[in-house]
Amino acid sequence: MKKIIVFLLGLCFCSPSFALDSDSVSGLTLESCLRIALENHPSLRKSKGASRVSSAQLEQTKASNRWKVSLTGRTNYNGDYDYWDDGYSEGSLGLSAAKTLYDTGVNRLNREINAEDISSSLEAERETQVSVASGAKKAYYDLVLKILNREVEREKTANLEEHLKTARGIYEVGNSPFVEVTKAEADLAAARVSLLKAENDILVSQEALKVAMGVPDYDSFSLMVSAELLLPQPAGDAEHLLSMAMEDRADYSRAIHSVRKRELEVKAAARDNSPTITGSVGTDLSKREASHSANSYNAGINVNIPVIDGGQVKAKVESARAMLEQDNAEEESLRQTIARDVRSAALSLSSAIDRAKSSEVSVKYAEENLELARGRYEVGVGNPLEVSDAVSTLAGSRYALYQALYDAQIARTELDEAMGHLPPEINIEGNM
Repeated sequence: MKKIIVFLLGLCFCSPSFALDSDSVSGLTLESCLRIALENHPSLRKSKGASRVSSAQLEQTKASNRWKVSLTGRTNYNGDYDYWDDGYSEGSLGLSAAKTLYDTGVNRLNREINAEDISSSLEAERETQVSVASGAKKAYYDLVLKILNREVEREKTANLEEHLKTARGIYEVGNSPFVEVTKAEADLAAARVSLLKAENDILVSQEALKVAMGVPDYDSFSLMVSAELLLPQPAGDAEHLLSMAMEDRADYSRAIHSVRKRELEVKAAARDNSPTITGSVGTDLSKREASHSANSYNAGINVNIPVIDGGQVKAKVESARAMLEQDNAEEESLRQTIARDVRSAALSLSSAIDRAKSSEVSVKYAEENLELARGRYEVGVGNPLEVSDAVSTLAGSRYALYQALYDAQIARTELDEAMGHLPPEINIEGNM
């Protein structure tokens, strides 16, 4: 394992970085990539907007049971066509206030329903943060993998260039046929084509990372990604991880809030047509031309007792109960999905770590095999096909190693997401 880390760190320092903007000198680390995503991704603004909507709805519900005060005024001129001089003007000004005094607890239930909506919105916002950060981290490591694959193609091309030089030298002294030179030239040409494809893959991954960060059109930073893939920490006990996921997953918390909301809606629906008592007070000032002002006031209590609603309440209760059953089923389904996600990610991580360790050994043997094939060919006892095969085998071993390391990082990211956790690199930066 130490050899993997030393090798990749060495590759990190000797490999040139890939930059979007040649005028910029700032590099984009994984931590800064995650920070940019959490600051700019549009889906986070959408989730924050949903939380504000839920808070506003709670305030509307509270306001519906508070005092309502209204001010009214009127002025007009009265007269007839036959006696214009007998016309007169008059006006009035009124102030009234009303408040629901009793509603069998409907408003309180509605406030509790709104509170559950707010909690669900906050959990949805946290779920979006986890999803955005996970997507950005996966896109970042995809770009890292493409950079490492390009380095494999560069190494392969360099090895084939050296092989071609050796083949020409042996041919010039008359120890091999020219067909060996043409075969080496064909292999080198194919390697250069693969290198061009690897360069294009980097450009594609670069654009995908910008989209994952929520800044697809932003070019004022430099994508200087260090070519570093290290093995993540292995997962712990799957059952312990699952227990943590049930406590930390935002979507599961949201499902719990949804069930509680439905339970409250069943109670609210049962009281939808209950009696209400409303109190009101008011005062009125009126003035007619050439007469005294008239002041009056009023106060009263209005009692409304519904008698027959045509089965409306019964239908609302049945609808609310049906939605409650749906949400209970969704909660159970989500519980099963979480268990599958956590166990699958943990198994994938363990498998990738094992493959990386095996691939490290394969790379070591492939390097030794290439040296032996070169030596045999240079002294005239080897076959040129042995050299080209050894070059391809080394490239394939490095591909397998980098893919295993990449798969391990992706599995670790998916495990964090399955548990409802933000990537630990965010906490390193102190962003959350």
